[in-house]
Amino acid sequence: MANLFEIRYDTICILDPGAGTGVLTAAFCERVLNINKKVNLIIDVYETDSDVLPFLEMVLESCKIELERKGHAVEYNIYNQDFILHNVMYFKKSGLLWDAENRVMYDFIISNPPYYKPNKDSPQSVAMAEVISGQPNIYILFMALSASMAKPGGEMVFITPRSFCSGLYYKKFRKWLLHNVQITDIHIFESRTEIFDKDEILQENIIIKASNDIRKSGREKLTISTSKNRDFNELKRLEVPRSDIICNKNGESFIRIPTSRLDVNVLHAIDKLPNTLKDMGFGISTGHVVPFRAKQYLLPELTETSNSVPLLWMHNMQDMAIAWHLKRNKKESAIQVCSKTTPLLLPVNNYVLLKRFSSKEQKRRLHASVLLEAKFPYKTVGIENHVNYIHKSHGNLSVHETCGIAAILNTTIVDNLFRSLNGNTQVNATDIRSLPLPTIEDVRKIGKLVYESKTYKNGSDLDNIVAAVIGIDAKIVENLNNGGTNQ
Repeated sequence: MANLFEIRYDTICILDPGAGTGVLTAAFCERVLNINKKVNLIIDVYETDSDVLPFLEMVLESCKIELERKGHAVEYNIYNQDFILHNVMYFKKSGLLWDAENRVMYDFIISNPPYYKPNKDSPQSVAMAEVISGQPNIYILFMALSASMAKPGGEMVFITPRSFCSGLYYKKFRKWLLHNVQITDIHIFESRTEIFDKDEILQENIIIKASNDIRKSGREKLTISTSKNRDFNELKRLEVPRSDIICNKNGESFIRIPTSRLDVNVLHAIDKLPNTLKDMGFGISTGHVVPFRAKQYLLPELTETSNSVPLLWMHNMQDMAIAWHLKRNKKESAIQVCSKTTPLLLPVNNYVLLKRFSSKEQKRRLHASVLLEAKFPYKTVGIENHVNYIHKSHGNLSVHETCGIAAILNTTIVDNLFRSLNGNTQVNATDIRSLPLPTIEDVRKIGKLVYESKTYKNGSDLDNIVAAVIGIDAKIVENLNNGGTNQ
């Protein structure tokens, strides 16, 4: 992280919000020790944990002693205050307390911000409501405020979960970030568990460098690097056109992170597709049954005497089929039909079911199955909240439309694109809505081929069918099915 900065000044102001024991600031100081010129270094750090503060002061004092021994001038300030509330006027840049000339602005900002969800009504959330959509996470507030505290030409390097790159809850923040800074470098860790191994972080982790230097605004490419773990073994770098990373569609902005030339080729191939679900008159919704809220209406199994219908969970999705009778982990298999459950049940139509949760380590991130009205012996059905379902906004999906959409989502091709877009364990409906899809005619053609072939358990078969219909280069499919070894 420290090596990403371009140190070109004689006087440097650096900020480390949420400094902890000062590891990142110490890394920056070590970087300064290795340059040939003498600098005047001003360090401001924020930390509210009183148990950590003595160690932070020891680290900064050690940095000061070592730097001064080499001829550098060092001043450091430790602020035992809430970073957001103490500096929110930088973000607002208005009001009686804002005086731009007397405010410290920073050349460099380096941070591993805290990660938790504050209350929507917390002072921090209220103060920075401009970047919040739905449930906020404190780390994006740190990023937005830090960017507001950078000098013109200033640089910021953050290590955070990747979740802000997509999803509805980060929509306002992405819009704000991409309007106010220029992303120049992204590093992604292939292992989700090794970086924040003591925390329950369910997203991939990235290091992001951004600058508000207008001279970089015309930079056409940014650098993506990858490593298998925190030791940066087998470090790989890839220069990618900015237009491949910053995706703007249907009024939404996403940050996609391809990690190989093959990923880029897949992006190019899929981006040519003309439609989204909405364009074809399809919608995606989340299953209505939240088990703990409907517990009194759930039954361990279907019986002839009970007025009940199947309750479908993720484990009932077997390849592209629905095994509605399958039981697992003592989960309830049925839900009562009564006036209280009527709002929770769906009329049985043709649906595409899509698992809402997966992990990067799984072979596929997207798992779609088809529920076909003609093959389901009930008039209504319950769908559990961890399953999304795709439906027709007005009317009923045809059999071929249902099979076509499910087949496309189950291909290695679309799965690869989704991994570039989404780095957490949840398959967001927002991300699925933004996926490029073929024309409705091609969807039906794919669905007809898949339905009649009855071989849709085989991923490579689906890839070949879909690629042939929508015109994706067979070499891309071959490379994907070979694990990218021929790219």
